Amino acid sequence: LLTVTVLGVALANQRRVDVRHMLEFKENLRVLLISGLFILLAARIRMSDVLQLGWGGVAFVVLLILVVRPVSVYLATLRTELTWAERTFLAFLAPRGIVAAAVSSVFALELAKSGEGTSLVGFQQIVPLTFLVIVGTVTCYGLGAVPLARWLKIASANPQGILFAGAAPWVRQIAKALQEEGLAVMLVDTNYSNVSAARQAGLEATCMSIVSESVEEMDFGGIGRLLAMTSNDDLNTLATHEFTAEFGSANVFQLAHRSAVSEKRTGESRPGGRLLFDTTATFTQLSQRFAAGATIKVTSITPEFTFEDFRLRYGSSALVLFVYTETRQLIVAATDET
Repeated sequence: LLTVTVLGVALANQRRVDVRHMLEFKENLRVLLISGLFILLAARIRMSDVLQLGWGGVAFVVLLILVVRPVSVYLATLRTELTWAERTFLAFLAPRGIVAAAVSSVFALELAKSGEGTSLVGFQQIVPLTFLVIVGTVTCYGLGAVPLARWLKIASANPQGILFAGAAPWVRQIAKALQEEGLAVMLVDTNYSNVSAARQAGLEATCMSIVSESVEEMDFGGIGRLLAMTSNDDLNTLATHEFTAEFGSANVFQLAHRSAVSEKRTGESRPGGRLLFDTTATFTQLSQRFAAGATIKVTSITPEFTFEDFRLRYGSSALVLFVYTETRQLIVAATDET
């Protein structure tokens, strides 16, 4: 175990060979190896060995979950910047796995060897007790982690925040308006001037490509949608493909391609995310509108001021970007919305 850990650290920190492309292969290989190792280790256990533990084994698992883990976490996180909710979540999230199973098996074998001809007893219970702990913690934490995170309000069942690919001036205006409504927003752009301006405006912004591997390390807490709004149509399409697995195909959007009008006329379709706002709403067209004086305006629709009244006041040229409902659900205006 120590050898593998040291080699992993060394490989990750060397600069001679690019190993990032190995990540996906490593994940698949890890699943196969760990699954096989679990089967081999568990095959040595008889059900009667587990049943012999009785209620004492169950009490041991409960003690680990309700006392040992919480106390250790609260002591370890004293004087840290973690909130009470975050500390509580950590206290009730510690499933045991293959490391515990492997170490306990080796340890039990060594005890068996050293205990031959002596009065050493009880080592036969180490492995079944460890697997009971694994089953108990995985079941408890696996079923309870999501409800606990929602109860502590550190996770959302339906995050409404938006990740913007691009941080052009008018994109920053849109993001700022959403932020002022209490929504989480995040901007990613390769132009440092745009990123710097976004940060000065109080927006969370990162200088990197939206399709770089570093994006995977970002914290998307509260973010549930991608709006690809860069000046590069192909990059927008690629970004929607990359984030479909993260947010779902219904929550990835992009600006209309410059040839969207002709494609609509010929009946062809361009693969990518859902089209934002209008089939004519390209990056160039929106940039021109804002350069001509267009602004972002939040309007409340009420029984006294209906959507028809909105159209009468602002005309058909007013472009609806979002709808924010009374239940705090954000609806992104897309060409496929009715």
